[in-house]
Amino acid sequence: MEDWLLRWKEGRIGWHEAEGSAALREFWPGIAEGARVLVPLCGKSPDMLWLAEQGAEVTGVELSEIAVRAFFEENQLSYEVQDYGGQHLYRSISPRINIVCGDYFKFSDQPFDALYDRASLIALPPQIRPAYVRHTKSLLTENACQLLVTLEYDDRKVGGPPFSVKASEVHEYWGDIQRVAERNDIDDSPPKFRKAGLDTVIEAVWVSR
Repeated sequence: MEDWLLRWKEGRIGWHEAEGSAALREFWPGIAEGARVLVPLCGKSPDMLWLAEQGAEVTGVELSEIAVRAFFEENQLSYEVQDYGGQHLYRSISPRINIVCGDYFKFSDQPFDALYDRASLIALPPQIRPAYVRHTKSLLTENACQLLVTLEYDDRKVGGPPFSVKASEVHEYWGDIQRVAERNDIDDSPPKFRKAGLDTVIEAVWVSR
């Protein structure tokens, strides 16, 4: 937790995609107008703005206040701050985007209709991922749509974050999820991967409808 906050304070946010995720735009399943979408460990991702533009009501959860404020300010969105069970809720009315600033594992709300996870599961070490998945599932409706993006690489050469998450582990968590795309993402990966001798880092896209 402290390492995550320090990375934001020092600007070491190599996972951030300033232009947003191409995988999200290509593979996001169609959902009903006003559907509630959960974005765990959201940072300042512009993907939240894109989801809201599709008609979704977006709720992100982020530990770093630096990241939360940056999202609204960089996108020139006016917002208000409210108390949210001891945490802070940052809310933009138009478009409808909420970001709860606090510990994701303490976050609770009414069940969400959809999940978007681009950099959450892969941000967590193996011993924490099962608890993350259990908590995430507890926040979703039974038939929630889900889009997940993972990375796969030779973690014998270099470790995370972002961590390598094998397909077998993904299927342990979500038995009905489908792998819909993959590509070599080495060019967009942290410099430490190339320094370790990697030339392949697979970005895999998973969808459950």
